[in-house]
Amino acid sequence: MFGIFASKKKKNAKALLSMAYKVYNYRCDVMAEGDAKSLYGMIEEIESLLDDGKIDSKEYKDAADRLEKLMQKVGGTIYPGSGWTEFVDTVVVVGILVIGIRAFFLQPFKIPTNSMYPSFYGMTSEVFNADNPAPNLPERLARLVFKGASNYSLEAPESGEFMIEINPPDLANKRGGLFAFETVPVNKYFVWPSTERRYSFKIGKRPLELAVPADFSLDTVIPDAFPIAGAETLSDYFNKAHEEGKLVRDGNKFYLKLGEFKKGQSLINFDILSGDMLFVDRVTYNFRKPRVGEAFVFRTKDIDGMTRHNGGVPDDKYYIKRIVGAEGDTLKVDGSTLLVNGEPAKGSVAFEANAKREGGYSGYRQEGALADGKTVTVRPKHFYAMGDNSANSWDSRYWGQVPQDAVVGKSLIIFYPFTKRWGASK
Repeated sequence: MFGIFASKKKKNAKALLSMAYKVYNYRCDVMAEGDAKSLYGMIEEIESLLDDGKIDSKEYKDAADRLEKLMQKVGGTIYPGSGWTEFVDTVVVVGILVIGIRAFFLQPFKIPTNSMYPSFYGMTSEVFNADNPAPNLPERLARLVFKGASNYSLEAPESGEFMIEINPPDLANKRGGLFAFETVPVNKYFVWPSTERRYSFKIGKRPLELAVPADFSLDTVIPDAFPIAGAETLSDYFNKAHEEGKLVRDGNKFYLKLGEFKKGQSLINFDILSGDMLFVDRVTYNFRKPRVGEAFVFRTKDIDGMTRHNGGVPDDKYYIKRIVGAEGDTLKVDGSTLLVNGEPAKGSVAFEANAKREGGYSGYRQEGALADGKTVTVRPKHFYAMGDNSANSWDSRYWGQVPQDAVVGKSLIIFYPFTKRWGASK
């Protein structure tokens, strides 16, 4: 029992000294010279009494009372501290800790696209219609919390033919997809600079717009919301729409007819589900080299091929891909199988799943630098990066190899949303 009280006294004494040093260091240049000398002298006196084991003496109690009174006189906003001051101090300390953790240990990262699907999900959509009714308010709140789901919809302001503007087929790839959009800068929550895509629709003669996140494409939503029988791919969808006379021209713009609607009807309603959020391990690669098969995050600004694609301007972003080759490895795609030095790639379940085209993996594609059975050898101090969703991944096949200095860290754990993928990453 007495040991507990003694320990508490020592703790209080250390706290008093710590505050006294803080007041002196922060305020010595603004307080009177005599007060500054007195404060430092009292600090030394308290330390001496503690060293001599006199924490229970009257001498220590008197010295502590004098020190506290002087701190109240010269402490300004530091002592006695207000609740607001303590709150600010706490926020600053927490901020420093978070920055330190992010810089040296763990960095949060959000998967923007589906180039690594199904190992990692980018933003995906769920369309609501008569067969799949839109969720009610409690369900929407639950979907927001657990899946990061945000709802997007349009309602008919008048009756007429509902259409969406499309890009000419020869410009679809260059302009980012079949359906036309503009990328517009915005301030998210009125504070953070961001961008969004604005797609152009019209009903009758009345124009409509729908804004979605900049990394999300309606190329998957429209065929799901307005299906055409027998169309399994976006190319099939476009061709069948053309055969059925659903493509029209209005001046210098092209549109796809989506159907007739009456005023007040729901034109389109869908949720965008959050891409996977994960922690990136920034420590491991300081002690060993990245290995083939690991999903890793890297910065794009140091990749020469990406800079060329961006008109000569370094594009400073973070990408996540899978390491499919390290220095000296020779790569080739044979059918749906990725070969490393003449053997099927090993080191990740994604390699075998892609080779067999199972579990949502669509197989590796002979495209870009690996088109037509060509081989690539990885240069020293570089890595070859490919997406698990080979058919929809802009990767080393197009912009080249990743220098080791651009590597940030390895994928560690998916911490959001709370789905079956939550936990250690593949």
